[in-house]
Amino acid sequence: MAPIRTTLLISSLALAAAASAQTSTVQLEGSVGAGLTHKNHQTGSGTLNEVSPNLLVASYLRFGGSEDLGGGMKAIFRLEASLNMDTGNPGGPGAGTTPTSLKFFNRQSWVGVDMGRAGTLTLGRQFHAATDRAIRTFDIYNVGGTSLHNTPLGLFGVNRFNGNDTRVDNSVKYRFGMPGVIDLALSYGFGEVVGNGSLGRSYSAEVSQTTALYSIGASVVSFNAPALVATTGFLPKHDLVTVGGNVKLGDFRPYAAYYKSKLDSTVAGRLTQKNSILDLGLAWAGYSQLQFKGNYVDDKGTSLNGLAGRDGHKKTLVLSAEYFLSKRTSLNAAVFNNRFSDGYKLEANNLAGLSRDPTASSVSGYSAGIVHTF
Repeated sequence: MAPIRTTLLISSLALAAAASAQTSTVQLEGSVGAGLTHKNHQTGSGTLNEVSPNLLVASYLRFGGSEDLGGGMKAIFRLEASLNMDTGNPGGPGAGTTPTSLKFFNRQSWVGVDMGRAGTLTLGRQFHAATDRAIRTFDIYNVGGTSLHNTPLGLFGVNRFNGNDTRVDNSVKYRFGMPGVIDLALSYGFGEVVGNGSLGRSYSAEVSQTTALYSIGASVVSFNAPALVATTGFLPKHDLVTVGGNVKLGDFRPYAAYYKSKLDSTVAGRLTQKNSILDLGLAWAGYSQLQFKGNYVDDKGTSLNGLAGRDGHKKTLVLSAEYFLSKRTSLNAAVFNNRFSDGYKLEANNLAGLSRDPTASSVSGYSAGIVHTF
């Protein structure tokens, strides 16, 4: 009888393991892409031809998973790292430049609970609520661009006090949704500065309605600087409010969003920079394998870099085409132009991010590449 009992025990353990495997999943997925890119008016009045990360779609490696906890609840997690396919190095905001500053899972690293109808709660490094809404509703390229040449810096509420990052460290986010009725989210980033809970703190909120035909929403995000300005004791802030949406009109889907940004200087005595940004896009998908997109952004800035009288416009135009070779592989091509007027010609972040020659008032170029998702 002993062999029979042993067989029954082994069978029971196998059944239990199989049942457990059915309620727990781990996924490996990602996107890889690269392209050939030409840019003009680079530092030194020259042009640049390069193998670059794909201009329109960022490359990343993602681990994710869930476990059924019963009662409609699931434990969930995500670990996600950016990749630069042209060099093999990590990429994107937060990737760091030295071993001590490197964030390997710089895109996202969070764990949480999906509570079904009661919403989802996540903790870790993640998009703040306003960027979630930009990805889903405001931005025609789903915040997937890899360069300031096609993704204007003023958009999406990047944290200007933390390397222009779109993610938030040490954060907690709650999301609640009723499909077709309402979607809302709140996120809070702990500054984690000993003795002063305000330094480095951030918060964000968004509300929207999404159906098969349209998506409309509004969001707000606010960041505190990680330190007081020593000579005055004031705490600089970066605030952004956005309203916008998109709608399906046959084979076309137009996008429109308006951003209002205020950025305090971290230099004592300087003014608050203000930006009013109009973002317009149009997508056309008349063929199942081919899609065209266009995006125009007019960023009107005042007191740029906190300096009086430094006012001007930055106008960005991107036109792109994407051809799907299969469900997972596509070719894309894009042309782009960034044009600066008046005080915006001297705006420091764009000068550095675009490697623009300061004597030139525009940077333009083109790119063609390939993307594979898995």
